[in-house]
Amino acid sequence: MRYIFTAILFCIVLASLAQIPNCEPIRGEYLYMSKTEVSNRFYHEFLSSISEEDSLNNLPQSKMWGIHKYCEPQIKYYFRHPAYSDYPLVNVTHENAKAYCNWLTKRLNQSFPNQKVLVRLPTEKEWEFAARGGNQFAVYPWGTQSMRVEKGKNKGKFQANFVLRKGNTMMDGATITAPVTSYWTNPYGLYCMSGNVSEMVAEKGIVKGGSWNNRADWLQIEKKQYVYSASPEVGFRYVVEIIQLPQPKKKSKPLVLNKKFFRKYFAEINDTLSVGKYEVTNELFELCKKDYMKALEIEDELKRESIWDGVFPYSQVWATNYSTHPNFYNHPKVNTEVWETEIFCEFIKKKYFEVFSEKVEIRLPTEQEWKLAARGGSPEFIYPWGGNYLRNSKGNYLANFNPKMSEDENVHGYDTLSLNNFFHSHFTDLHDYDGEAVIAPVNSYFPNGYGIYNMAGNIAEILLDSNFTKGGSWKSKSYFLQIGSKEKWDKKANPFTGFRIVMVKKKP
Repeated sequence: MRYIFTAILFCIVLASLAQIPNCEPIRGEYLYMSKTEVSNRFYHEFLSSISEEDSLNNLPQSKMWGIHKYCEPQIKYYFRHPAYSDYPLVNVTHENAKAYCNWLTKRLNQSFPNQKVLVRLPTEKEWEFAARGGNQFAVYPWGTQSMRVEKGKNKGKFQANFVLRKGNTMMDGATITAPVTSYWTNPYGLYCMSGNVSEMVAEKGIVKGGSWNNRADWLQIEKKQYVYSASPEVGFRYVVEIIQLPQPKKKSKPLVLNKKFFRKYFAEINDTLSVGKYEVTNELFELCKKDYMKALEIEDELKRESIWDGVFPYSQVWATNYSTHPNFYNHPKVNTEVWETEIFCEFIKKKYFEVFSEKVEIRLPTEQEWKLAARGGSPEFIYPWGGNYLRNSKGNYLANFNPKMSEDENVHGYDTLSLNNFFHSHFTDLHDYDGEAVIAPVNSYFPNGYGIYNMAGNIAEILLDSNFTKGGSWKSKSYFLQIGSKEKWDKKANPFTGFRIVMVKKKP
């Protein structure tokens, strides 16, 4: 296993969305795309489910078939005749496509009340990402530059529906459009990402993928055309973005602060000092909230959760779920105020006394204590894992940070605007280059010599009475992962900063 990180989120969401027809994952746990272009069959279902007035307003403009020679019969039959039920919907506007997406959003959320999703048109960037199927160098969705299958039993057959040459539209198996499951899927399991019909994206007027009436070069993934009205060459497919994760069917065992917990939780550094092996988790912090923070204003809590919004693409799933959903129980508490850490330490001190009948000091670490714990007994190295390198012998990163941020990039501290701009240009996928694009569970990666996890990376850690943090976070460049580095902090709650605690006993 490359890293010790949870797969629960992926499994639960995947199992949930497996019930939603016509979808395949394109970005890990939070973004799915319809396997096919929306068909006449699916659009008929939409029209029959809305009011008569809305249905009339969203009817395809079938008369547009008249712009093509020999296509006059399609005006009457293409959308209405059962023989074309599984052919791609065409002759609709951008507004019609959005109306369909809004309808499907409501329908899915009603059908699966245990979760919340948003159905929408893909952005141009999302469409290209899905079309490449994981191959960033792909020119066409099938991964080669040939329009024909190059080997196997289908060798020589065309890979898409397009115009080979003027007056020859039959060699690929279709005179106009073909059924939405024609040809072969790309590596993400998506049909007809190029050819058949050009597809609308969120940016109005832009269509991607080329159509049955285009030459091969228009089927290239990077190409785009501009169409501002309904057309018999243009249809659409949608993406499903996860907003609210479904609740697991089986509840996990509640966390109990007993002798076993405390003995496992703290790493002994010396006779008096012990340090939490893990960053304080959402689950542990929730126990404190129930006992000590009942008066916390809901409005304030929601306001702080909204800090996630817009920080990086698809951050809504974190804003909605991160603090309280079971899938994130083992993730570090973030968006934390200093006064909350103080109350939490009092809570743990009380619980420790109830278990052991021993008075101890529980608090945030000083910088000296933090550095002592981070070194793991190896004072000569600059990183907590006992080395002067960021990767292990297999080439894998040893911490959760931002490998894409160069050491000279001008993103300092926790400035929301500059980080927002950075992530929207650099954010790739959930597991990114180092195993996580956002925050990892607290027991991820590898412990140091004292058995302490994530002393570098994951979240920047608050110190006692300091206006800086230690260890760097999932957004930090590698410099801040060094034990001797410190990162300025304005003491405002943010998704990059959390804390761990120390326990100080009286000298014997």
